[in-house]
Amino acid sequence: MKYAVLVVMGALLWAAPANAMDAETFFVKAVALQKKGIGAVFAKDLKPMIRVFEDAAKSVKAENEAARTAGSPLFCAPKKYRLNAEQFIGEFSRIPKERRQAQSVRDAWREIVIRRFPC
Repeated sequence: MKYAVLVVMGALLWAAPANAMDAETFFVKAVALQKKGIGAVFAKDLKPMIRVFEDAAKSVKAENEAARTAGSPLFCAPKKYRLNAEQFIGEFSRIPKERRQAQSVRDAWREIVIRRFPC
């Protein structure tokens, strides 16, 4: 069973989604959307950004569940948690720009939840 969990975790770590975006590009677009205020609802970037983030969040959640099953979760978040736009952008801004440029959105989100919800 542990072997199967490790295989799944490995696949999750190496899988690159078709819509991969570096965290810096995502951050810059998120800040631009935030500046639009309510007008962001009509922005053409909004839905693709949501999809990129949802894919990243699902992947990190699955990795954490596999790690939890193996006995050492990556993070211990409450069942339901939400970040408002300011908190979300603030968390991304805490990652140095050089690292955001080299990270995927998934890896940045992984770093954020591990930092915010340590076990």
